[in-house]
Amino acid sequence: MSRGTLRACAIVALFVTGALVGVAPLGVADAVSANPAQSTPDSYVVEQGEMCRAVEPLETDGTVESFYDYRNHETHPDLPDEERLYSSYGTTHLQEENTSALMLHEGTDGTSLVMVHDRFEEGSTGGMVTFDIVGLPAEAEWTVQDDRYDAPSNVVEWDREGDWAYASWLWREGRTDGGAINGGLDGEFAVTIQPGFNEASDFHGDEMLDDLEWYEDGEIEDWEFLSGDEDAPNRQSLDLAEPVTIRTGTCDDPSITYDRYEGGTAIGIAGASPDDVVSVQPGVGSSDNASIDALELTGIDGTATLTVSHDRPADLPASPYEDVDPPASLTIDTDATSASATVTFTVESDWVDDVGYEADEVALYAAEDGEWTPADTTLVEEPGTSYRYEAEVDSLEALTVAPAPDAGGTDEDSAALPMSGFAAIVSIGALLLTALALARRSR
Repeated sequence: MSRGTLRACAIVALFVTGALVGVAPLGVADAVSANPAQSTPDSYVVEQGEMCRAVEPLETDGTVESFYDYRNHETHPDLPDEERLYSSYGTTHLQEENTSALMLHEGTDGTSLVMVHDRFEEGSTGGMVTFDIVGLPAEAEWTVQDDRYDAPSNVVEWDREGDWAYASWLWREGRTDGGAINGGLDGEFAVTIQPGFNEASDFHGDEMLDDLEWYEDGEIEDWEFLSGDEDAPNRQSLDLAEPVTIRTGTCDDPSITYDRYEGGTAIGIAGASPDDVVSVQPGVGSSDNASIDALELTGIDGTATLTVSHDRPADLPASPYEDVDPPASLTIDTDATSASATVTFTVESDWVDDVGYEADEVALYAAEDGEWTPADTTLVEEPGTSYRYEAEVDSLEALTVAPAPDAGGTDEDSAALPMSGFAAIVSIGALLLTALALARRSR
């Protein structure tokens, strides 16, 4: 091959490389650089009313399941009856009679939230407790469920959905009840427990209790948060009637309280300054196809309340983009009118494929003056079955997910490459013809 031919081919190769780079999927490189490893928080607090205390997880070299060591006839079928009496065997050194214990556990499976009611085989009289746990990350699940087995005598109720988990326990004398939640608690979080002890339990007044010969109207008299040394932890007394928030950070950070109501989540923020970044779980706006996962709020001065629901404001159209139904939406009623937010949301890749768009053609829209306004949206992660995005908004009235304004969908019969790829191929063809002509001249 002549020197002229080599020069021509080199020129073509340079243009081909540039053209191919130009038609590569957008956002992939950004996704790698914008997804640093999440660091584990180094401080936690427990809050109730005006009380705030720094706390530490109880650390062991096992999982939270082994730490709790719940035993019944299904979990330990090979043990004799006296060694599987429907209780927590792993926390007996922490249990106290007629006392409910709350703690964080740090083990080989990360950080968990643990609750143990009463004391095993120590003359306790049983009891009834209901916990509504709100503000949970999407990954959080009940890992330990004390008294989850199939028998007519088991009346404990469990639930888990969106940002909340629920349990209502009823146990007999000499045994424990409780559970543990694991997943999503290794990063920043704030979780509120709305308690219902004794007469405030959802079981109280239920006629079903009249048929339970083993229940003897026992009561929980104390509620404590355990912190520090696993063998001899510090104990912070809690009010049985007031909600408790466990969160990352320090007592100097803004406090957060969650509550759940039918159709939404109520969020209270206190002690914030306009420069603080307050991260909250919106709680609704999730579906099988997408979820609005977190709001990082700034511009809050003092206190703020947010009531988040599925209801769309009446003055807004159902969708901001043609006939594509939004996969996730939420409405926020708030007194923090000057607040702005970085919104994190996730969209399932199947939905993106079904509507015929690319991953980087999805956007968040915010309601402004009765219209849907697209927000500055960035694709930050492609974990496989879903895409994670961040968007910047100045209005919190309503948020929804839809194709971006400049999205160019394709149908199944269209070419695999978008128009930019087709144009690049045409240009490459022209360059190849030019290269051949130069090669002939150089002979």
